[in-house]
Amino acid sequence: MALLLSATPAQAQAPQTIGIQPVDTPANKANDPRARFYIVDHVAPGTTLRRQVEVSNDTAEAQNVALYAAAADVGDGAFTFGEAGTANDLTRWTTVTPASLRVGAGGKEQATVTITVPPDATSGERYAVVWAAVGAASSPSGGILQVNRVGVRIYLSVGSGPEPPTDFAITSLTGHRTGAGAPTVRAFVRNTGGRAVDLSGSISLRHGPGGRTAGPFPAQLGPTLGIGEGEPVLVSLSRGLPRGAWDVSMVLRSGSTQRRATARVALGVAAQKSRRLPFVLGAVGVVVLLAILVILRRRRARTVPSHLAGTLLTGGSDAQGTDTSSRRTGQ
Repeated sequence: MALLLSATPAQAQAPQTIGIQPVDTPANKANDPRARFYIVDHVAPGTTLRRQVEVSNDTAEAQNVALYAAAADVGDGAFTFGEAGTANDLTRWTTVTPASLRVGAGGKEQATVTITVPPDATSGERYAVVWAAVGAASSPSGGILQVNRVGVRIYLSVGSGPEPPTDFAITSLTGHRTGAGAPTVRAFVRNTGGRAVDLSGSISLRHGPGGRTAGPFPAQLGPTLGIGEGEPVLVSLSRGLPRGAWDVSMVLRSGSTQRRATARVALGVAAQKSRRLPFVLGAVGVVVLLAILVILRRRRARTVPSHLAGTLLTGGSDAQGTDTSSRRTGQ
């Protein structure tokens, strides 16, 4: 939908800002939730693609909004934004008409994004962002203090034939604890398809200690996985989750593609009382053991023959060993 940027990209639109979002969804993407927020499509070389975007102004004043496309990329588990003026194949094919809009306070205006793919374009997926930018003046007559911009991502796959599949796999589920002791589930997800994927989802817990259930817990995502990439996905759980084995079920989605994984995972932290109990029992055990050793030594001292008493008084680390062997000889 809209990514709020104030000098650097953010992931949510704040109140009283400029927003931008697609207006129309192509028929072939009607079941793809991503197409409601981004421009996502697959076209053959030589195709011209047009999409409408709507720019909204939630501020109390009219705003002059600049519209343009800038390069983006997907790698290392992230969708990265280029600065204004950065170009790639997709931005060179993209124009936004008009290039600027005057949007009244509380108003909305539309613009057309046109992508003209050349006939000799090579196959592959390309990325860009259509930005709506507003400059904030430092004083009534002064210069620019900062530029705020919001954008709509473009994921454009180019190639003859059908669209490459969107697919990914959850390859592992394991239990962990943070340095602060909070239980977490760590999943590793790999993009096994031919399109970048933006993940959302959650996990649920069943058949835990005493038959308990818990969740669902939202996944802490963020990664946009490029083709062939893999990244971890972490899910934070309740600190009071009982220690033990649980059936963990994770569901992740990208667009209309959904994948599920289940595993029996050891999770949770023990209650404070349970963590102290082994220490208390251990301390009691040590005291009892020492008392038994003292009693046995006193008994041995009373039963040693008088002609060996000097052996027990010779001191050093071998005294008890000599005592033991002497008693066996006497027996």
